[in-house]
Amino acid sequence: MHPAIRLLRPRQWIKNGFVFAPQLFAGQFLQPQSWTLSIIAMLCFLSVSCIVYIVNDLHDVKEDRLHPVKKLRPLAAGDMPVAQAILIACAFAALALYLMTLLPYQCALVIIVYIGLNLSYSFYLKRIAIIDVFSIASCYVLRVLMGGYALSVFISPWIILATFLLALFLGFGKRYHEMGIEAYAGAKPNLQHYNRELLDRLVTITGAAALLTYAIYTAEISLKLGKLEMTYTTAFVAFGLFRYLQSIYVYRQGGEPESIILKDKLQLVNLVLWLVVTLWIMF
Repeated sequence: MHPAIRLLRPRQWIKNGFVFAPQLFAGQFLQPQSWTLSIIAMLCFLSVSCIVYIVNDLHDVKEDRLHPVKKLRPLAAGDMPVAQAILIACAFAALALYLMTLLPYQCALVIIVYIGLNLSYSFYLKRIAIIDVFSIASCYVLRVLMGGYALSVFISPWIILATFLLALFLGFGKRYHEMGIEAYAGAKPNLQHYNRELLDRLVTITGAAALLTYAIYTAEISLKLGKLEMTYTTAFVAFGLFRYLQSIYVYRQGGEPESIILKDKLQLVNLVLWLVVTLWIMF
């Protein structure tokens, strides 16, 4: 893969799928105008996230060289000059500014918060244990808010909570994996204040809470729309969470949650089944 593509971390683009959540659960999945706005919102968030990835890589070059996977990133591996990376970031900044003009002003506010949060994370918050994962999880919530504001639809607090707790679950699972990489863990200030026992409990708590809040959300939809079948989709979410736990504890994976999902055939099938069944029930 070309260094310029690897710099943008295409495997992590799957996170931007959360932008489409409000469109799905607001019953607008089949409306062309909603698709247009959701895609613009997703592309805007994608552009800004690429800028954030570049800034993060520029700041973390030395630490990334100690990680078995991150050392392959273009800047850490020396496959791309810094000037070229900055030029690419500027191009995406111009694209993001244009796309924001096509969306409601609330979307621009979400993007500003996202940029501020990520800059704070890259230069300070990532050094503070627990707060580091809270910062990452908040970015997932911002993606859902972006999708909701783009369509001007109400967003249930339960889907916000489910998204936040799911992101915490994935984040603490990632930290659990990183604790097993001795050289990398020794160079990361935040990892000095974690241990496997603490992370094991945090993964368990957040995973259970994410599953519970999603179940409550489906119950809310069932009562509101009269679609009892929505509660059955909880089974797919439960399997996805349990499969990820299996990846962490049995297969010793978890460094990049999005890579696990894309490479694991069972996770992919489960995700597709959840989407198909949810669409069938809703529409």
